[in-house]
Amino acid sequence: MFSYLLSPIYYLRFSNNGFQGMIALLMLLQIQSPLSVRSDTLRLEHDALDYDIQLSLPDTGTHITAQVQTKWRVGSSEPIHLELDPKLVVVRVLMDGLYQERLTRTLYGKSDGLVLIPHQRQAGDTMSTAIRYHGWPRDGFVISTNAQGERTMFGDNWPDRAHYWLPVQDTPADKATATWHVEVPPGMKVIANGAFLKVDTLAYGRTVWHYRISEPVPVYTFVVGVAPFAVTDLIPAACSIKCVPMSVWTYRADSAYAVNGPFRRAPDMVDYFSKTFGPFPFERLSHVESTTRYGGMENSTAIFYPAKAYAEKKVSEETVAHETAHQWFGDAVTEGDWHHVWLSEGFATYLAALWVGHADGDSAFRRLMQQNAKEATTDNPVIDQPIVNPAIRNIDSVLSNNTYPKAAWALHTLRGLMGDSAFFAGMREYYRKYRDGNALSSDFADVMSKAAGKDVSWFLQQALTQPGYAKLSIEWKWDKKKLALTIRQTQPEAWGTFTLRGLVVRVDGVDHRIDVEGRESVANIGGLKSKPAKIEVDPGSWWLMQATVGEVP
Repeated sequence: MFSYLLSPIYYLRFSNNGFQGMIALLMLLQIQSPLSVRSDTLRLEHDALDYDIQLSLPDTGTHITAQVQTKWRVGSSEPIHLELDPKLVVVRVLMDGLYQERLTRTLYGKSDGLVLIPHQRQAGDTMSTAIRYHGWPRDGFVISTNAQGERTMFGDNWPDRAHYWLPVQDTPADKATATWHVEVPPGMKVIANGAFLKVDTLAYGRTVWHYRISEPVPVYTFVVGVAPFAVTDLIPAACSIKCVPMSVWTYRADSAYAVNGPFRRAPDMVDYFSKTFGPFPFERLSHVESTTRYGGMENSTAIFYPAKAYAEKKVSEETVAHETAHQWFGDAVTEGDWHHVWLSEGFATYLAALWVGHADGDSAFRRLMQQNAKEATTDNPVIDQPIVNPAIRNIDSVLSNNTYPKAAWALHTLRGLMGDSAFFAGMREYYRKYRDGNALSSDFADVMSKAAGKDVSWFLQQALTQPGYAKLSIEWKWDKKKLALTIRQTQPEAWGTFTLRGLVVRVDGVDHRIDVEGRESVANIGGLKSKPAKIEVDPGSWWLMQATVGEVP
């Protein structure tokens, strides 16, 4: 997702035991590694494997009719819990095709609802449920008109708004495949997740569009888009690895701008990311003009961009690269807990910068990273909080300058510590290992340590769990034999102290590596023939830090 300034409210959900579950969770947090903490949900009881979604959309108004069949692998004999907005009317519930009279609808929050379905299965068994319902979605599915007065309908689920129109386990920790059957009025085209299967024509000109995504993805990326689209096919990407069909779906008035503007190099992005990190994870990729509330939304295989950005000609290539990168990190490899969302947003931010560097040169990459540094430090309203922050209790606060630009800098510094070869090998292995699944920060740290051939978890724990950044005051003195450096960390006490291993100090063009630890450290550089004329700290810009350098009289 692009835009960390627009963040919906999401209240963290716990088990039905409420207070007892909260106490158990807090006790668990005390013994967990800060890189493996799970603090937004308790363990899921059951695994939703696949959703088959039948959706009938209206010619006028906002009333929808739907049936969602879910295939499960149960974890116990506890009831199936599906989240569904209580404003929607459940008509019937089936379990393995049989009508169920015993079910419960209950509120578990201020406005959220559960459908509880009892069963007699044992752990490891599979079963299916089907819920038929109808109503007027309050959120998550938006029916409106565009600037041309044309009727449009779009899903917009992030972070937990899918349950306002779909009965689901609305958490990134549960990924599933899905099939869509979407009935729409005449003249409408439908985009949804996965591969296009077919379109059936019904009486009175209505049509049913069928799509299938065969890879498990998080529910927040489940979407449908309906409008009288103009569709333009792009050149397939990454054909040396696996050809990825690509297309642009826009309102008709915006087609020329989109194809010749922000999406003209979209296939090159897929080609670059495929070669750098691994094969594109899905069957195709479409870029879609929509009514999403975000600057971009990484729905699996169908990225949504807001129509307002088209009207103002403000869809940027950086946004396109960011959302495209999410197909690898966010959609294929998904954070197992909202508090680790940097594994999605920080990755996409850094990968977008890497794309800019690849396409437009190293100077363009450095300019973008310096912009990210400014947003991560002096322009950061949450600088006193860590990137992974278990204290956060609603999702609007996990999206911030910390989880976007500051997290991108954590990756950049890690790259500097590891070197390009080990870093990119580690990224490829992390993608390979956790593709189609979930990961936490600890999983990433383990993979990168193995790739580096040394422990790098110390750095990730520092970068992700400490607030702020290092502020160094460096004083130097020349005694005709050596250069003596006194390095003091001057950042606020609440930020703690930082370890900067291998920090480069360049003296008259010659690089020297020193380790900085603690509030004050001393380093001596010998072999100099004369008093230094120029001293630079971190000239390669690998560390998120600020430094001042001065001579001691």
